[in-house]
Amino acid sequence: MQELLFLLLPLAFLSGWQTAKKRYKKAQSQKRQLSDNLVKGINFLLSEQPDKALEVFLSHPEIDEYTAETYLLLGNMFRGRGEVDRALRVHQNLIGRSGLAKEQKVAALLAYGEDFFAAGMLDRAEGVFQELIKNNEGDVQACGTLRSIYEQLQDWDKAIEVSLCAEKHTGDDHSRFIAHYYCELAKQEFEAGNIHLVEDYIQQALKSHKQSNRVLVLQGDLENRKNKPTLALKKYQKAISNDPRLIGLLDSRLIETTKKIGDIELLCDYLRKLLAKTKDEKILEYLVELNLRFGIDGGITELANDVRESSSVKALQGVVRLWKQESNDDGLLVDRYGLLDQVLEQHIQKQTEFQCHHCGYKMNDFMWRCPACHYWDTVS
Repeated sequence: MQELLFLLLPLAFLSGWQTAKKRYKKAQSQKRQLSDNLVKGINFLLSEQPDKALEVFLSHPEIDEYTAETYLLLGNMFRGRGEVDRALRVHQNLIGRSGLAKEQKVAALLAYGEDFFAAGMLDRAEGVFQELIKNNEGDVQACGTLRSIYEQLQDWDKAIEVSLCAEKHTGDDHSRFIAHYYCELAKQEFEAGNIHLVEDYIQQALKSHKQSNRVLVLQGDLENRKNKPTLALKKYQKAISNDPRLIGLLDSRLIETTKKIGDIELLCDYLRKLLAKTKDEKILEYLVELNLRFGIDGGITELANDVRESSSVKALQGVVRLWKQESNDDGLLVDRYGLLDQVLEQHIQKQTEFQCHHCGYKMNDFMWRCPACHYWDTVS
């Protein structure tokens, strides 16, 4: 028996060697085939035949860790070019492949969700990202895009929920976003007349971000609703002291509140003191505008000196208009100031008041969130 086993050993070794050799040749053949397919697919891409390229890439039966990265790049390239349907085909095909490492599976699902998001299919994108977060708690990219989805849907409760989840698992600070979401909820309830809920949401926003100027504005609105204009004006003034850009946003509120108090000079005095302290152009422009609108006596010479030290064309135009008002009896001066006013107006019309420092989008009104890139607190 032992002799028989001894004789069979060489045969078993030879059989094993031949099997391994066949497998090696098969693997080498598959690698060559895959390499050929990649070259062929890339050639189709270079010759602007993306559909033929897709057929080549997607028809290959096996994908290894290296070609999976190529597929991801290919799909992302299609999405970047606005060809979302093709991107979806690539990433869907990749997700369906067996043998992918966990990291590659996650990357493919992320890309798949981004495809749906880019296509505006928010419900499908939401489903993909929710699955990712469920299986990979606190996934940073999934949380970020899911938060953007809820912002677009104005589902502020879910936006808060996913932001808190991201904070918990990543340690990143999302307090500013969360405060804005509570402010959005407060705004909705304010418009619906549910004042008690407004107060609750304002408190939640303050817990998230104590330095929020938007909360100060809402508090001022709330005091106005309660017919407490003096307290409302203090809230608005504090917000402006923190960020003078808010003057344009608060214009009508400031005038309405000051009129309730019965003294427009009260607002002007505050602005003069703030201007002396900050030298901010927005404050100067608004102070000149108040002088124009309400005919406040005195201070034109002082404003002119402030304008001389400023680079604000808008403030200069305001002072020119004040001079024009003072020159009603002198037709020549009225004409000259009128001409200068027209020239300055043409220049101002070509300018924009605000710009997002994240994406560069320009706008004439201050907004808490850029309408182009959808970033919060980037407009200045």
